[in-house]
Amino acid sequence: MCEQQYFFDYVLGYKGPSNKKADKGTIVHKALEILAFIKYTEQQGEDTFEDDIIGEVNIHNYDLDKIITDVYTYYTSMFNHHKWTSTDYKDCHKWTYKAIEYGDGLFDPRNRNILYPEQRFDIPVDKSWAKFSYDHNGEKLEGNLSLKGTIDLIVKPNENTAEIIDWKTGRRLNWATGEEKTQEKLEQDPQLMLYYYAVQHLYPEIDNCIVTIFFINDGGPFSVAFGKKDLAKMEDLLRRKFDKIKKTQIPRLSKSWKCTKLCHYGKTDFQDTDTITPIVEYRDEQVCKKGDFMTKCEQVHHDLQVKGMKNVVDEYTVPGYNVGYYKPPGSAE
Repeated sequence: MCEQQYFFDYVLGYKGPSNKKADKGTIVHKALEILAFIKYTEQQGEDTFEDDIIGEVNIHNYDLDKIITDVYTYYTSMFNHHKWTSTDYKDCHKWTYKAIEYGDGLFDPRNRNILYPEQRFDIPVDKSWAKFSYDHNGEKLEGNLSLKGTIDLIVKPNENTAEIIDWKTGRRLNWATGEEKTQEKLEQDPQLMLYYYAVQHLYPEIDNCIVTIFFINDGGPFSVAFGKKDLAKMEDLLRRKFDKIKKTQIPRLSKSWKCTKLCHYGKTDFQDTDTITPIVEYRDEQVCKKGDFMTKCEQVHHDLQVKGMKNVVDEYTVPGYNVGYYKPPGSAE
């Protein structure tokens, strides 16, 4: 994700339409989540649990194929901007079974000791460098950086070790650079470090942590081990990232073919909104042709240069959007 897209999504609160490949991944994630809750419910000595999408699940009497079908039906009706085909259903079905059958069921959640499935976290960073103070539409916002997210699955191989399992149905690529994510690159991956940081705060009694990224369709599981010695490194990474974001006044544009082919903000303008007046490009030799409406990306970039960060945030933030609100991926909320 480029800096400008991050700015649109997480600062201003815009959301472009989802892409079908990602939505198929959401379907597979949900089916695997339900399997994890089946095992977790068994560990708790209970017989049923209530899922937010398919309703009550009896852990002694369920049909995995029906679970996949029900999840698929829910999400395809929710993501109705796609044209769904029988091939898409077959993919979701195949990928779910591919994940749970790998290594004779090594990653089937029902065969693991579950610490917690779909673990949400909201962890304030209690450090002096993590403080912030901003004015937004006449209101003063103060506090500390807080880390929010959801971990697909946490299992407990032994009393002193937690393993995070993160399912991926897409390719093993860094989409910002196009480079393959090798074992060496994964060992330096900020997302994996963030997951470890979260688990250490949620379960401080556990010393060791393994983070496994399971690329269902592109290489299988890749695991990275972390220990308490890595916490200082993670906090330093957070500090540098947070400091960079605070100092950024004009987010950097990626400027690649993806901007006009894949990015919603590089393909659309503000004619489809009621609150923002679209600007006609008046300059020569710009991304948008002179006389055409600027794309959302170009218009916000233009106004950041002309009006500054504070005024753009005040003017362009989606009405009702709360920058501190977090909605888990695939949530039915």
